[in-house]
Amino acid sequence: MIDFWGQENLAKKINRELERNELPQTQLIADEYGGGGLLLAVAIAKELLGRHPFKHPDFFICFPVIKIDKKTEVSLDLIEAFKSFYEKNNYCSLTDWLLSLGSSNKQGSIGVEEVNQLHQKISLKAYEGKSKVCLIWAPELLNISAANKMLKILEEPPAKTYFMMISEKPDQVLPTIYSRSILLSLSKISIAKIKEKLINAGVENASEIANASEGNWAIALELSKNSTLRKKLESVWIKGLRSAFKSIGNKAIVVDLMSWADDVSKLTRDEQKAFLELGSVLIRSALVTNYGANKASHYLSLNSFNVKKLAPFVNGKNIINITSLLEETYYQVKRNANSKILFSNFILKIAKYLNKKED
Repeated sequence: MIDFWGQENLAKKINRELERNELPQTQLIADEYGGGGLLLAVAIAKELLGRHPFKHPDFFICFPVIKIDKKTEVSLDLIEAFKSFYEKNNYCSLTDWLLSLGSSNKQGSIGVEEVNQLHQKISLKAYEGKSKVCLIWAPELLNISAANKMLKILEEPPAKTYFMMISEKPDQVLPTIYSRSILLSLSKISIAKIKEKLINAGVENASEIANASEGNWAIALELSKNSTLRKKLESVWIKGLRSAFKSIGNKAIVVDLMSWADDVSKLTRDEQKAFLELGSVLIRSALVTNYGANKASHYLSLNSFNVKKLAPFVNGKNIINITSLLEETYYQVKRNANSKILFSNFILKIAKYLNKKED
């Protein structure tokens, strides 16, 4: 039986399907709110296989890899590193995994050779004559060739073979793969449950962290552990915002803005994406604070930054421009655009928008 904290109703549904032998062969676990999608998939695999999947010959896992050396091509090349990483943090994010590899400016992907090997494995008879289970973490990172080959497997899956895909960005999964999957959505966890779990773990400011998490357990963990990465990225934002505010009528500050852009360009691609995601949270919190909806803003700074100081500069006149800029920059980072040029343009536009007063 699966007993999954924070997703009890979903766990009951899965348990009923397991008991009745009605579990769908292909499922997509949407894990947009840090609810432990990978942990849930491993738990389901354990029920299907009868013991821990990492110790079972009929369990296969595919996850994004980066080219660390000439030998690194598929998940199997990094499986021991992955097991060690997963054991330390069951609620890990894709960004956590790629950063643990020292991804630099390389971005993770799942290539066609991965799918070729998977096809060969699942075509063979199960070692123990029962089920075979395959986990695919981040199917949105299947390259085009790999996605098309994976689609062919999912169209006619072998008997007693279960595919579970886990995605933090299900909207980016290839539509034809998405349409062939039964969706399992992990919902936000109640603030009360997160607060209770943090209190039981001995976290001092449990209430503040629970509110700031907005139902995302992964964020609650980051804040409770005073995440080094989150603190670093927030400090970069603070530095950039302070320079941006000083830029109007001060040409000399452009030097500082370009220096800031240079610093951001030195972050890894995955850190840059995390940086922009954090910026979206920061800007949204400033906007609702500006319009007096303080109860809807629970931003918690790890650098003692007061979002109320930013709030007056984020308004109905510039929010669409800022949001669009964040989204477009994120897209360009994914496409490996020149980071220095990209963030030089980004901070100049941010400075312009933030200094745009509401009528």
